[in-house]
Amino acid sequence: MKLWHWIALMVAALLLTGLGSCGAYRNSSETVSFKVKKTERITQGAGDALTSKYLVFTETEVFEITDSFCYWRWNSSDLYGKIENGKTYDAMVAGWRIPFLSWYRNIIEMH
Repeated sequence: MKLWHWIALMVAALLLTGLGSCGAYRNSSETVSFKVKKTERITQGAGDALTSKYLVFTETEVFEITDSFCYWRWNSSDLYGKIENGKTYDAMVAGWRIPFLSWYRNIIEMH
């Protein structure tokens, strides 16, 4: 097999793996209703390596708001800025809550 065949095969495998994980992520989505207790921005690192995560605490679960390649959504800060404590929302969420990995379901959109 020629080198470019191997490269094409590896690129195809990476794309399929990525699309497969997006498919699983999108299949995990559901609409939930919750009342916001509080919101918080968590930061890690410093300087150019500073990263942040937006958390939304509700009566039943903690969610995060992060950009999502699978949903082609890049406005996490805008969505987070519109949230009001004490207000009830219907939201589409995706992902899984895995406590020991500090993974939260992601809020994709809110109404």
